[in-house]
Amino acid sequence: MCYLSQIDFDSCFHFCFVFRFPALAPIFVFGSAGVFSLILLRYVETSSGKHVIHKKVGDTVELSSGLPTEGVTAATWKYGKIIIADKDIETNTGVTKGSPFKDRSELNHQNFTLTVRKLTLQDSGDFIFVSATKEKQRDSVIITLQVHDPIAKPDIKISSTWISSNESCKVLLECSTTGDVSYKWTVGKQTLTGPRQQYIIREQDGETNFTCTISNNVSEKSAFQTVKATECSNSTQKDLVSPYQDIS
Repeated sequence: MCYLSQIDFDSCFHFCFVFRFPALAPIFVFGSAGVFSLILLRYVETSSGKHVIHKKVGDTVELSSGLPTEGVTAATWKYGKIIIADKDIETNTGVTKGSPFKDRSELNHQNFTLTVRKLTLQDSGDFIFVSATKEKQRDSVIITLQVHDPIAKPDIKISSTWISSNESCKVLLECSTTGDVSYKWTVGKQTLTGPRQQYIIREQDGETNFTCTISNNVSEKSAFQTVKATECSNSTQKDLVSPYQDIS
């Protein structure tokens, strides 16, 4: 905001700027004793809040502001501080030459939705939609895109030890994969969390299924292994690359 006081009315116009948005006109306020004040509004981005979208590498994302499209006089998409698309660019795609997505993105000139294809991990970041109508500048819309690697299939390793004192089998479970994921074990109706677990089974339990499920924000996969207490022996080690079920 620019504030000028006790200044001649004619000379104050030397401080005026050219506005892209006509609605943001100067506001004149007259105080006591003929003192004149000029409050000059300028274009300032205000945000209506952040939205987060999760996608996998290679996916396509459509970014929509969710704002009404009627009467829009200015519409621009930015990636961080870089202008990447604008409704006034006279090309079919509406994308700027300096956009890092210029060969795999396009702007819909009717609803101002921005489409970006063949996503990479480096595409993660803030996409900002700035717009105005004849009446006013609208709040900017910030969409945070988070691109994730696809989940690799999980591996289960099992080591089992027979405990003769109570005729039970102690099963040590380890589930592993690459990337940042959450781990969940399912044994019957019981649910456990974390990549490593310990479980006790007995002969009367018969076959016990151990299922490890890994997940992130965009996908989920499971691996399972069946263990019998009768197959458990002292210091037995089983390293198993498990069959898996893709349930993403």
